[in-house]
Amino acid sequence: MDITVNILLTIATAATPLLIAAIGELVVERSGVLNLGVEG
Repeated sequence: MDITVNILLTIATAATPLLIAAIGELVVERSGVLNLGVEG
């Protein structure tokens, strides 16, 4: 069980910056601006 929790925490930690960038791009696209540099 301990290794499962560690794997899930690692996945959540690694995915957080991508999730923030995706949400930001969603907001920008809804405003009508094309942002090509969102990947990093």
